[in-house]
Amino acid sequence: MEQLFPVLFIAFVVGMILVKQIKKITQSIDLTSNSSFELYANFSAVIQDHIKEIKNSIKSSEKRDENPFRLLDGKDEAEVMDKLSDIMRKLVFFETLMAKQKSNQEVEADLFEVLNTLETCINENFEDGENVADKLRETLLEAYQNLSK
Repeated sequence: MEQLFPVLFIAFVVGMILVKQIKKITQSIDLTSNSSFELYANFSAVIQDHIKEIKNSIKSSEKRDENPFRLLDGKDEAEVMDKLSDIMRKLVFFETLMAKQKSNQEVEADLFEVLNTLETCINENFEDGENVADKLRETLLEAYQNLSK
């Protein structure tokens, strides 16, 4: 009976240390997931800004040679604008709390899908689409790297 008290005391101390360590670990996980959420939300906003720029250049009356986003002959402007609007609606998801509930891998996969859709839209509907998509990809990569610093 005399040995029971020291054993219980040691078990209690070890338990308290474990609880403190678990709290530290879970707090750091929460901070990491919040920063990832903010990164994806900010990157989504950057992509949306670029899509707005594309949409504005389609609508603008700039000289045809100066506009980097020139629709292919025969492409319906309204249809392309709808596709771009659909992509923007998908990007809004990354700014909502629903995105926070997904794992980083799921969010990255969804983001890749949206970016792939945007690239396909540009390739199919714009003159010199591959080069325009490449330039946009480089710009977005640079923006992502700046955001993740």
